[in-house]
Amino acid sequence: MVGERSLKRIVHISLGVLSILVIISGLGIAYYQTVTFLTLGFLDKTLAFKVHTFVFPFFLILLVLHSFMPNILRGLRD
Repeated sequence: MVGERSLKRIVHISLGVLSILVIISGLGIAYYQTVTFLTLGFLDKTLAFKVHTFVFPFFLILLVLHSFMPNILRGLRD
């Protein structure tokens, strides 16, 4: 179905974007000098921690949704 495909696509793209944000912000906490230099001063240690703290719960929700997507869609079809 078209609705299922679009739902899968939204979840997959969102999870990919949030995964990148979680990784970059986590590196910004651990290796803040390097990440601050690479982001031209935009992402310092404090901002990286705030971004990581804000994004991580959404990342976990999407990860669980992504993991159980076949079961959820099968249940909606039935």
